[in-house]
This record gives sequence, C-alpha cells and structure tokens, in this order.
Amino acid sequence: MLRSVAVAICAAVGIAAATLGAAPPAVADNFTFYSDAHRDGPWNGPACDEPKVLKRISAHFDQAEAAYWHTGIRMAQITQPRETAFRDWDPTIIARRYCTGTAYLTDGRKYGLVYWLRSEQGFAGVDWGVQFCLVGRDRDYSYAPHCKMLRPL
Repeated sequence: MLRSVAVAICAAVGIAAATLGAAPPAVADNFTFYSDAHRDGPWNGPACDEPKVLKRISAHFDQAEAAYWHTGIRMAQITQPRETAFRDWDPTIIARRYCTGTAYLTDGRKYGLVYWLRSEQGFAGVDWGVQFCLVGRDRDYSYAPHCKMLRPL
C-alpha cells in the first residue's frame, strides 16, 4: 500500500514537471546599482560627506541613546567627514565606502567617528546602508577594539 502511494506521488510530480517545462533561472535586479545588475561599473552610492549620510548617522545615534541608554545626549554635529578607503564589487558583491570624521555630542564631548556605507544594505536589501561607531563610546563593544571592525582591513 505504502509503495503504491509513493509511486503515485512520483508519477504526479513527473507529470507536473513535464507539463510546466523548465523555467529559466530567477535573476533579481540590483536596484541600487545604476548601471546594470552585473556590477561591471563603479558603485554610485552616496559619498561620505553627503548631508543625507550625516543626517542618518545622527538620527540613528539619537534614537539609540533615547531608547537604550536614556542619557538625553544627542549628536550635535559631525565635522571633517572623509573617505579613507573604497572596496568595489570584488572580491565581495557588496561595495563599501569606509569613512571617518569627528562627532560632537550635546554634552560637549568630542569623539572620533568611524563609519562605512554599503550597497544593498537598506531595508529589504534596497538602497544603501550605514553602520557607525564612536571611538571610546562603543558601550557594548559591537565594533571593538576601538571601532576596528568598521575599518578597512
């Protein structure tokens, strides 16, 4: 009985596959790459000093301080943003722009800022993403030691 059920299932699967035919492989477009999905040109993501990048860093810092640390401290200003390295598509498929700057907080303290911009790291893999670290203020050691994990190797 069990053998005849297995034979019937295999036959049904075989008939369905023959009826549908072979489908071409699925290929997703790279929505953040402005040339084509094959990544044979440079990444056209934002630069380290663009206002939208600095605004996103400040907003994420302010949100984390309010939600987790409850200090009332906010990021007042980011100065001297600059690119320190760039890694295009090879050997990985995610382009990275490594950046540094200086962050001033509302408590009057100054910190070194290390951040990277990465392709396809926004919501659901669409758009660019940013990760950052304030040297000396990485409380949970996410990028320890001294934000080294966000620096180019």
